[in-house]
Amino acid sequence: MKSVIAGIAFAALGASVAQAQNCVENFTNSGGPAPFITTYDVFPGVSTAKAIDNLARAAQVQDGWLNIRVDRRLGLITAQNDGARSGRTQEVKIAVRKQGKGTRVDISYAFQPGQLPAGNFRGDVCRIIGNADR
Repeated sequence: MKSVIAGIAFAALGASVAQAQNCVENFTNSGGPAPFITTYDVFPGVSTAKAIDNLARAAQVQDGWLNIRVDRRLGLITAQNDGARSGRTQEVKIAVRKQGKGTRVDISYAFQPGQLPAGNFRGDVCRIIGNADR
């Protein structure tokens, strides 16, 4: 029985690591003086309604997220966040849409000129996206 439980826990951990790898691998950066950074991940078997509710809830408790707006009809969450940790906020958009039998979640950050992502930015963003199926 212990080996079954350990196997289930390992499989669940493996799934979340694989999911995070997809998010990290999908990062794009337009570069330039005002970077525009995007990434996405796909959640098989998760409805768009569940994903947007979970992401909206997660956005509400994220440290430093301001002016959060949720449009469930459009599948869009917008907010302000200081991802550069410079005291100046960036616009964040999370788009949720159906893809096959699951949901695709895209997130984009529009940085201001001279700002660069701070800390473990990719990990932080992928953790936010990962809330879609929780």
